[in-house]
Amino acid sequence: MKFLKAIMIVAIAASALTLGACAQKKETMASSTGTSSTYSK
Repeated sequence: MKFLKAIMIVAIAASALTLGACAQKKETMASSTGTSSTYSK
């Protein structure tokens, strides 16, 4: 169970890091281009 718990913690941390990086990239792209193409979805 400890192994599964460790995997879950790592997965959550990785997803949080990737989400944060994506959000930062979207913000920088939106601010540099000045368009809302990144938020078209």
